[in-house]
Amino acid sequence: MSSSPRRTTPDNTFGNDDQAAVMQDITINDNDADAETNQGTGGQDLQPEPTEATVLDKSALRRYSVWITLVAASALSYASLAVESPSEKSLDGRSWCFAVLATTLIISICVTGCFLAPDCNSCAKAFVSPSSSTGRFIELGLSLLVFIFWCIVLPIIMNPANGIAVEYTQIENANLYLASWVCFGCIVFIVGDLAGDLLGSPEGSAAGLSRLDPETGEYVIAAPLTPVHYQRLWETRRGKWFALTVITVIAMTESIRVYKAFLCGQAAMDNNNTCIDSKIAIAMTSLSAIVSVVMASVLGGIAGSMVELVETCGAVAATIIWAVALVSVTFGDGPGHSIGNLFFSTWGGFLLSLLITADCFRSGAVQRALAAAGTVSAGTAGHDRIEMQQTDGGDDSDI
Repeated sequence: MSSSPRRTTPDNTFGNDDQAAVMQDITINDNDADAETNQGTGGQDLQPEPTEATVLDKSALRRYSVWITLVAASALSYASLAVESPSEKSLDGRSWCFAVLATTLIISICVTGCFLAPDCNSCAKAFVSPSSSTGRFIELGLSLLVFIFWCIVLPIIMNPANGIAVEYTQIENANLYLASWVCFGCIVFIVGDLAGDLLGSPEGSAAGLSRLDPETGEYVIAAPLTPVHYQRLWETRRGKWFALTVITVIAMTESIRVYKAFLCGQAAMDNNNTCIDSKIAIAMTSLSAIVSVVMASVLGGIAGSMVELVETCGAVAATIIWAVALVSVTFGDGPGHSIGNLFFSTWGGFLLSLLITADCFRSGAVQRALAAAGTVSAGTAGHDRIEMQQTDGGDDSDI
């Protein structure tokens, strides 16, 4: 009986200390085991949903907003065409329009859904993931397919002979007119952004494609899988030349259409002011097409300071050409004096060429400033010696 208290008291005290130590050891070991188990088996305790969730990069976020705009614009175009009373001359064209608009709407909804819920399934995750180049190639393929469709259907919508969106003297369906151009602009932007993204990625450098180095201002070929800073297509003057080419094609097409509509090929129409201005517009847009195509395609193969000189000369020539076209097309009895495709495309070509010219001169001024700064920094020691010599016997204002 007396041994029990003696045995119990020290045993309880020692047992509690041991239990605390054992419990601490067990707790630490359990956490370590759980951590290893969660890392190996993907347990729920250490499953970081925010880190595992697919995060869109800057490029994807920019295209995501454009895809959403394409959904709204294509839906508006489809609805505007559906509620319009068809005419006999527009039946064939309307069938093509419905097919292309429906295809555009379905593709844009699917792509937007993948951007909106990238983790809903493995296909959407692979399509949107920034580390997956396959998804971007698929997106580029879909956008190129839609771009080809719109290159076919847009002239049908804008043809006054079909009477779908425009007539010869006015816009017939303003909603369809504006929404169609928004759709085409969105598709062109998506294709250009993806092309610039892929050309500047490690996959592009592995294929031997050149990229613009913002530090030197030159197009260089980077080693495969080497991260190099690059500018996207729409951020470069080369991208602006591509946009000018598209606008030039639109203005040239509309000028030829007006020329045929007024029967300017007949001898009786030689003195007609609209026909004369249409001929000037066709000539100017043809020259602009040559300049813009050459600038957009050849600049990547020119290195050094020669690229700035060539591009500046091309930009000045394009600005002069579009200034002549602007006066001939939008003033007086010109073919684009009223609101329409030719009016907007002519003004767009002139403003874009002016923007490229200003950008060229600004880039030249920046390069001269950088060159001067490098010369000053290289000769800083010499300048210090000159100032020290002039300080004793000369005036500082003479330096």
